[in-house]
Amino acid sequence: MRSIFVVAIVLLFAVPVFAETYKWVDDRGTVNFADDLGSVPKKYRKKVKVLGGDEGNAPQVTEIEEPTKGKAKGEEKKGEPKESAAAGKENKKKAIYGGKDEAAWKSDFGKLKADIKAAENQLTDTNARLNDPSKMSRSEYLTLQYTVKDIEYRLTELRKKLDALNDAAAKAGVPPEWHE
Repeated sequence: MRSIFVVAIVLLFAVPVFAETYKWVDDRGTVNFADDLGSVPKKYRKKVKVLGGDEGNAPQVTEIEEPTKGKAKGEEKKGEPKESAAAGKENKKKAIYGGKDEAAWKSDFGKLKADIKAAENQLTDTNARLNDPSKMSRSEYLTLQYTVKDIEYRLTELRKKLDALNDAAAKAGVPPEWHE
C-alpha cells in the first residue's frame, strides 16, 4: 500500500526535462551530436537539426563577417579576382517571413506535427494497455492512468503550440504549402 502512494507522489511531481541536442552530418557522413550550438563547426550550423527541447527557446547564431586582416573593408589585393556573377547569385537572399526563412518554418511545423503524432501514438498504446487490467497490479493500473492524463495534457499543449504557430504564420504571410 505504501508503494502505491510513493509511485503516485513520484508521478504527480514528475516534471519533464527538455534538453536540446544538436545533430549534424559531416563531410565523411559521420553523424555528430553536441549539447551546445557553439560546439558545432560553423560550416555545419545551417544544416544542424535540434533534437528535443522547445523550438521557441532554441538559440540562434548570428555570424558577423569580419574583414580580412591586412585589408581595409572594400579593398582588394592586386591579383585577387573579384566575385563572379555566379557567386553573387548564391548569396541571393531568401524570402523571410516573420524573421524566418522557408526551412525554419517547415522545420517548426514538421517538429510540432511529429511531436503530436508521437504523443497520439503513445496515448493509443497506453490506452490499449489499460484495456486489459487483469494482467497488472493495481499500482501499475494507477500509474498507467496517471500516464494517460500526462500524455493528454502534453497533447493539448502541443496542439496549442501548433495553433499559435499557424496564427503566427498567417500573420507573417507564410505560404500555406510551408505548413505541411
